[in-house]
Amino acid sequence: MKARGSVVESISNFIKVNFPNRYDEWISTLPPSSKAIYTNELVSKEWYPLVEAVITPTECIADLFYDDIETAAWSSGRYSAELALKGLYNVFVLIHTPSFIIDRAQNILPSFYEPTKMNVVENEGRSITVHVTELPMTNKLLEHRIGGWMERAMEICGCKSVSVQITRSMEKDGYYAEYKVKWLQE
Repeated sequence: MKARGSVVESISNFIKVNFPNRYDEWISTLPPSSKAIYTNELVSKEWYPLVEAVITPTECIADLFYDDIETAAWSSGRYSAELALKGLYNVFVLIHTPSFIIDRAQNILPSFYEPTKMNVVENEGRSITVHVTELPMTNKLLEHRIGGWMERAMEICGCKSVSVQITRSMEKDGYYAEYKVKWLQE
């Protein structure tokens, strides 16, 4: 159960950008195993333990800055997409349609979390249904982080009125998480 360093960096940067005067306070709430990750140099290409590097730090974000874990995870997922798709994948996003990008997300997601499997099960123009059939661990925080990432990715692709709904949860149902992604125009 691992997360790529770029995910971990995005969490750190999310706090620095959105709550700049409270970064040290957030660090102080982390348990020693998570604090050790965030107080040392983060390497974007390295793999980090999922719980210590993503789950626990995001739970601390929720406790300090949000009313619930789902909103904290969704917001940090959106921020992560912003970093990824305006950086490394910027050209990729600009030259392809939103449907193509989501269809290819099944190849992108495993580069952030290991192990992960995602399939596009329906692609109907301005509506896509995605199933995540494997995650490093069954956890609603991860499901919401991925949902926020998808939402912001579609907006970066130029989609308007994006809606991402988690219609089935792996944590609740056990088999897969289902995301229904819709947008009005490109």
